[in-house]
Amino acid sequence: MKWWGWCLAGVAFLWLGVGKPAPAAAASAPVEVLPEVHYTFGEQILFQARFTPPDKVTKAVIFYRPAWQQAKTFFGEMTLEPDGTAFFAHNLQEAPFPAFITLYYWFRLTLADGTTYTSPSFTFVLTDTRFHWQTMEAPPFHVFWYRGDAGFARQIADAAAAGLSQAQALWNAPTPESVAIYAYADPQALQSALGLESWAAGHASPRLGALYVALPPGPQQEAEIRRLVPHELAHYLLYHLAGDVGYHNLPVWLNEGLASVTELTPNPDYAAALEHAAQTGDWLPLSDLCAYFPNDASGALLAYAESASFTQYLLKRYGRATMHALVLTYAQGVGCQEGVVQVLGEPLPLLMRDWQRSISPHSPLSDALTRLLPWLLLLGVVGASLLAGAWMGRKNRP
Repeated sequence: MKWWGWCLAGVAFLWLGVGKPAPAAAASAPVEVLPEVHYTFGEQILFQARFTPPDKVTKAVIFYRPAWQQAKTFFGEMTLEPDGTAFFAHNLQEAPFPAFITLYYWFRLTLADGTTYTSPSFTFVLTDTRFHWQTMEAPPFHVFWYRGDAGFARQIADAAAAGLSQAQALWNAPTPESVAIYAYADPQALQSALGLESWAAGHASPRLGALYVALPPGPQQEAEIRRLVPHELAHYLLYHLAGDVGYHNLPVWLNEGLASVTELTPNPDYAAALEHAAQTGDWLPLSDLCAYFPNDASGALLAYAESASFTQYLLKRYGRATMHALVLTYAQGVGCQEGVVQVLGEPLPLLMRDWQRSISPHSPLSDALTRLLPWLLLLGVVGASLLAGAWMGRKNRP
């Protein structure tokens, strides 16, 4: 079953925080294992199992990990009762897992004869049971929400579809197989569900096949849908274009820049941030935005604004095929400075200078002087010729 299918199963069957996977059924298994999972979202996961016959098991250790490659595996010794029941609690406050993550878990048993037995693996989905989720299918998108009507979910699905078209038109983004979109009604609920920073309003988790967005009700909701959903979708698509390792090698300015230009409703604060930087000269060098963005709000805003504008400039100057090639070049492990030289033929500081010139504000006087410059030069040449003629005439006068 695909990730979103497990999410649907989680909503339907784990509604009260209880999951009961199918029991291990290997005919030659020395012990029958009947697992069960109970959890309180954000607090703890309680793994339970019953081993039959109970007198065969002297020790039980549980192993569990998120359902993606290279994920950390957790383990712990279970409390084993004489009747063959065992339990182990994972503290989600100390070691949180994001909402809607699929977890694999299995048991390693020490038997009375000294041998060990490892059970088959089981799965369950850690659903955010604080809310009653509704679902809408709009393949390849699957929308989950808990506040608002079906029209709200349709807006999200439409924004995702339009964002996909935008990304493919701008930088040849791939077509995803399946994407789950979880819409929270406020940023705080989203942040607590995923353990995000206090300013975060969206997050893409390509490994989980999911996007998470905070879309509070209000007059700005539609604009935020058209901004946040395509933005997070772009990160998801970049991940699948570049691969897991390659995605993490993308310069942050390029990653966020492509996500920003994919937005259907641009952030209105970007223009003001760029104008202020142009007037004061307080730019952030793009070479400083290769690995991370500033932590402060004003610095982060300018970093996003510069990345969006610079990426838009590169797209206009070089085209989508070249930008697609730039992403793939970085995905191969090329450095931030080297990538633009290899693909675009110019160093990053020179490209930044050209971009800044392209967006520098011009006063009406400077624009008028620019338009009149050829005529002023001609007038200067004519004037110089007349003065030279007059001087020569005076010199030759007896």
